Amino acid sequence: MADQSKATTTTEPSQAGRVWASSFIGGAIEFYDFSIYSTAASLVFASLFFSELPPAIGLVASFGTLAAGYAARPIGGIIFGHFGDKVGRKKTLIITIVVMGLATFLVGLLPTTAMVGPAAAVMLITLRLIQGLAVGGEWGGGVVLTSEHAPKGRRALMGTATTMGSAAGLLLGFGAFAIVIPATGDNFMTWGWRIPFLVTVVLFILAIYMRLRVKESETMVKRRAEIIEAEAAGQKFENPFGAVLRSNWRWVIIGALIFTGPFLIQNLMLTFWVAYSVGTSGISQGTIVNVGMIALAVCLVLLPVAAMLGDKYGQRKVILWGIGLQVINSILVVPMLSSGSFGMLITSYVLVFAIHAFILGPLTAVYVELFPTKNRYTGVSVTYQLASLLGGGLGPLAAQSLFASGVNVWPIALGVTVLCAVAFLATLTVRKSEEIDLHDIADDGGRIVEPVRGPAAVSNG
Repeated sequence: MADQSKATTTTEPSQAGRVWASSFIGGAIEFYDFSIYSTAASLVFASLFFSELPPAIGLVASFGTLAAGYAARPIGGIIFGHFGDKVGRKKTLIITIVVMGLATFLVGLLPTTAMVGPAAAVMLITLRLIQGLAVGGEWGGGVVLTSEHAPKGRRALMGTATTMGSAAGLLLGFGAFAIVIPATGDNFMTWGWRIPFLVTVVLFILAIYMRLRVKESETMVKRRAEIIEAEAAGQKFENPFGAVLRSNWRWVIIGALIFTGPFLIQNLMLTFWVAYSVGTSGISQGTIVNVGMIALAVCLVLLPVAAMLGDKYGQRKVILWGIGLQVINSILVVPMLSSGSFGMLITSYVLVFAIHAFILGPLTAVYVELFPTKNRYTGVSVTYQLASLLGGGLGPLAAQSLFASGVNVWPIALGVTVLCAVAFLATLTVRKSEEIDLHDIADDGGRIVEPVRGPAAVSNG
């Protein structure tokens, strides 16, 4: 275990608060975008942008645009991770928020297929790809910046800035549709659906303001000085993604496996199960949106609780409990959602998101501890976005494709259970490392430099 005296920070309390708020808003925009896009993909886009296809195939195509954005995320993680690890976390995060906000706003202005023909779908996919690139650098950068500013013993709690922002963004997205659907009535399918996308501009401006007021982390300031000194001496800057592939590839795989299953069950509740409940169980659009809001509010409240438990008892231990419960819950979802009962519907959603909080809360601290400073932004971004591609993008697309082809929902639920079980096993391979100093993580990741006590100065973290 590392020397605890080194695991400190000189970040001012006011600056730490600004960093937390900045990452919270960034996470809120990222998942507000996901929430409104996934809801629109479930309820609107099939008929507006893929109206020439049969309804079931149109819904698959609609989820395909959602998957396209997720496919761009790992690429965005590589691109923005490069600059985040070379130039700085703060500057890079300002760029990601600008690109992400503008792309989301423009979706609300898109013409439909009835207006311009197939070009409408092309424009929708293009904007979704741009969103995906920007989002690919947002989550990881926000997590890294807040974690590097974290006081001793509060790394997971600081890291919840982005995750709580994510939950708040999902909640806002559901709230936007909960208001817009009844308020616009028959006009919802014509122009009402656009409103949640257009109001993104408010969060967008607030996020830029907050980002401009934060300072770079001391960890990155030191790293930047090393880069400048090395380049002045004629040394070439080492590509962060190349370093991740050479030295940290196993942690990328393990980290992605930890979250793919949990990410999948969460995203199915926001996409596939929404369409299933509305189309099969007779649940109204407004009801499913309101239920989603309640569940997300529960998740938002529990996230800091889970993070504090992680900081106190160990991140890995809390995550293991969460994933273990989600393995069981992933099977219970099917009978509860198929019952047509409102009580079962709300119970299933609350259980999924309550348990999810105990996985996501401590996860940020685990991720940042897997990678050294020189490629931490890239490593965390690529790891998380790989999990998001598999669980958030391809998962709902595969589920809807299987269901449209006549496959029963039980094999889909079983697949989720298997992936959650894999996540449990992957988490067991992560070493306990809550006390490490982020400055001390070695180049191979997952190892920390110990105080010299004899011949063996380096040991596993």
